[in-house]
Amino acid sequence: MPPKTKATVRADIASRKQAFVREEILASATALFAERGYRAVTIDDVAANLGYTKSVVYYYFKSKNEILWQIISRIFDSFLQKIMVITEQNLPPDEALSKMVRQHALSVMENPQWTSIFNKEEAELDPTQRRQVRRMKRDYDALFESVYEAGVAKGLFRKIPSHVIVGGALGMCNWLYVWYDPKGSLSAEQIADHFASILSTGCVERPAT
Repeated sequence: MPPKTKATVRADIASRKQAFVREEILASATALFAERGYRAVTIDDVAANLGYTKSVVYYYFKSKNEILWQIISRIFDSFLQKIMVITEQNLPPDEALSKMVRQHALSVMENPQWTSIFNKEEAELDPTQRRQVRRMKRDYDALFESVYEAGVAKGLFRKIPSHVIVGGALGMCNWLYVWYDPKGSLSAEQIADHFASILSTGCVERPAT
């Protein structure tokens, strides 16, 4: 591989710097949106939080809506990738579902600001973006539902509509961002284990006595 030219090196450095500033802006906006709410935050606020002018923010993002959309897209991608790692292991349905619920609970607790924004700010997106978010949610839920349905087919799970089970399990997890305290008596891992256990206790099929 030929050595890089000075022009290529400068371009690489500039690209890395731009990526760093872009990440800084998204992190600043995430913290502010979660704390104050999307409508109460301005581009000036996002910039001032970093010691920038708003022109710097506009260099990377054309609008506050684009920032919100980037945040929500990244939230979804992060949650989805972790669940896909589990589904690709081809585990038995009961083991897979337990791990998936545990991972979803952990994702919520490890990213409370993200979860707050995802749950509260969907209405601030434009109609096309909202439709896309709804599709994303359906696709995400479908991963859990297909595993549950496979478990029902194998006699591992009770025959309950999969959307009811999945909606209840994920809804239970999604509220963790409100009350989970990292300084509390239970760790995120312990709470996630309990949530997975609750699901197993409630949906596992048991022989009739």
